[in-house]
This record gives sequence, structure tokens and C-alpha cells, in this order.
Amino acid sequence: MERTEELRVVIIPTPMQARVLAFEGPRLVLSAQLPSIPWHRRAVPKFLSALSYWHPLPVRAVLVVDERASSSATCLYPDWFDDIGSRRYAVQVVDHLFWGKR
Repeated sequence: MERTEELRVVIIPTPMQARVLAFEGPRLVLSAQLPSIPWHRRAVPKFLSALSYWHPLPVRAVLVVDERASSSATCLYPDWFDDIGSRRYAVQVVDHLFWGKR
């Protein structure tokens, strides 16, 4: 069995929803669809922090922001430039995902 060293979280915002996927190695451990506009400005950072307490491994998240969906990401993560992670999680902004084999 493959040993994983982190929980990988993918956040894909769209105008209608935000899709959240969390992987432990190749295994999907969480799949959620959230509103595209959170109820609180710090909803995404608090969500990632909560995941880090739930899961014993470090949380590494990517926020997928392509040019067409940048306004959706701005609504989803309005405090992005103030908070790009903590000691409990890390967030990286990417413009696309590569789902190919390793």
C-alpha cells in the first residue's frame, strides 16, 4: 500500500458552485459541492484548517483559477492575498489541473 505524506485538496470554483475534492494518495476521501459565494470571508481558510484537524497529515490545497473563472475564485477566497496558508495547511493558486498518471 502506498504511504501518503499529505492530504491533497483541490478547490475548483465556478459561478454556480465550488467543487472540493480531497485525496489521500490516489484515494478520494472527500467530495463536496459548496456554494460559489461563502457565507463568511474566511470560510475557505477555516475549512482547510478544519480539514487539517480532521486528517493527521498536512493539508496541501490548490485553488484552480483559470482566466474565465477568476471572478468566481475572488468570491470564494476574498482574503487570498492576506492568507496563503498556515502551519496547518498550504494553498497554491494554479491556472489548470493536470490529471495525468504519475
